Formats: sequence, structure tokens, C-alpha cells
Amino acid sequence: MRANSINHWDIVAETYSEKNNRGRNFNSQIYLAAVNELLGNVKGKRILDAGCGDGFFSLELAQKGALVTAVDSSEAMLDIAKHKHVHDNLQYYNMDLTRKLTFEDKSFDIVVANMLLMDIPEIESLVFEVDRVLKKPGTFIFSITHPCFFLSDWEENENNIKTYKKIGNYLEERVEELNFWGKTLHYHRPLSRYIEAIEKAGMYVSSLREPVPPRELIELCPEKEYHCRIPSFVVIMAKTV
Repeated sequence: MRANSINHWDIVAETYSEKNNRGRNFNSQIYLAAVNELLGNVKGKRILDAGCGDGFFSLELAQKGALVTAVDSSEAMLDIAKHKHVHDNLQYYNMDLTRKLTFEDKSFDIVVANMLLMDIPEIESLVFEVDRVLKKPGTFIFSITHPCFFLSDWEENENNIKTYKKIGNYLEERVEELNFWGKTLHYHRPLSRYIEAIEKAGMYVSSLREPVPPRELIELCPEKEYHCRIPSFVVIMAKTV
């Protein structure tokens, strides 16, 4: 299953990079605003970007003065990253994010993982490794699709306006096929599983955000105002002790 997940991302890498447009597509702007707010000033910080994809956010961090190590399991994604998103403060590595990372203990001030944890079949190993490679104190910030609402369809009223979602089987862990960029796998697990993994690793949650689009983004895309009714993403910040 792990190999299938990686193979899917290798196949869709070009389409993903084009459609995501360096994090400027509508959905990316929602969760990245919250991630950046929690990150604050990153100048001089050693940051691990876990699941960096095509490297657009790794480059953004490097441009802000961070010393960035970016890792991904998809060689195709990394090939794009090494051509499109290059900086003197940025290094890329191919690494299996479900196994032990090849970094020394306490190597990083911050670990960031955008839209990664719901795309891998097992999260406990990675969360334990995040705690190991983080300095004490250190910060882990990750964004995921909202597990409560993501896989449910919108219900519309008589005016074809999306108004609410019906939620069912939320607690059932399962694998779903998605087709945003091409076929990929989504591993649904309830929010409590993410919190439990953090606790088991010895970290604690210091902030949890359910971001919605800022007003200026809705003004540009008024047809997507429904994103302000139900959150599509969760952004969590955990701390090492």
C-alpha cells in the first residue's frame, strides 16, 4: 500500500505542480495562511519540510531566511522541486516518510508537514521521528484536510447553494481514492488519531486552527463562499518537551 501511494504521486507530480501553482490555488491559500501565522519569523531557523512535494513551500521558507531541509518520498516530485524551486538555503532529499529518518537527534528547530499525514498509510512512526529530530523545545506544524468533513458531499438548497454536509462513518478508518490531480490515495482517520499520535510521541498540542478563506480571497472567488460555512482544513501546532 505504501508503494502504491508513492507511485500515484510520481504519476500525478506534473499535474499537481501545475494546478497548485506554487501554493496560489484557492485551497492552498486557506491552510497556508494559518501555517504561516503559526510559523512566525523563521529567519535563521533550521526547518525540516516533510512531504515537500514540488518544493514550493520549501522555497518560500528559504526565501524568508530559514535553513531548509526538504524531504519527499516521490522522486518525480523532487525532480520538479530541484528544477523549479532552488535556493542556497535549501536542500532536497528522497526519503521514506513512514520509516526512520536519516537525521541526527535534535537537528531542527521546526518541522512542517503540509497536506501529508492523510496521504500516508501510517502516521505514528513519522510523528515519533518528528519528535526525535526536533530540538527541545521544538515546534511541529502540520496541515491536513479536515477529517470530519472532507469526504462528505455538500447538500444544496433549492437555489443550488451549498449549505451543509451529512456526516457518516466518521470514526471508521479507511482508504479512499481521490482524483484532484489524478489518482491518489487518501487515508481517512478521525482527528483524535492525530492527537493521540502526538501525545504518544511525548509532544503536546499548543494550537489548533480550522482556517476559512480570508475576505479578500472570497472577493476574488465569490462562488466559493461556501468554504466559510464548513472548514476544509485543520492546522495543528505541537511542541516538544
